Amino acid sequence: MSNIDELVSEIAEGIEQYLKKRPEAADTAEGISTWWLPSPLGADALLAVLTALKQLEARGIVVRAELEGGATVYSSPSRGRGSVH
Repeated sequence: MSNIDELVSEIAEGIEQYLKKRPEAADTAEGISTWWLPSPLGADALLAVLTALKQLEARGIVVRAELEGGATVYSSPSRGRGSVH
């Protein structure tokens, strides 16, 4: 496993754990990288966060919602069934 694969795996695990503790949480990839994960990853890790989110979405762990204005928000599928505020 490469370093980037390990990073993506760690990020995916961190996001999954965050949502288990806070099932009502929702945020952008930037917010997730800043607030949800144990240590700040910095802007350079945003691609790894997005990759982890795609993997989690494919597994049904997160859902993606497109908001007016173009923002993309990720949350648990159990969070209000699409009602992002």
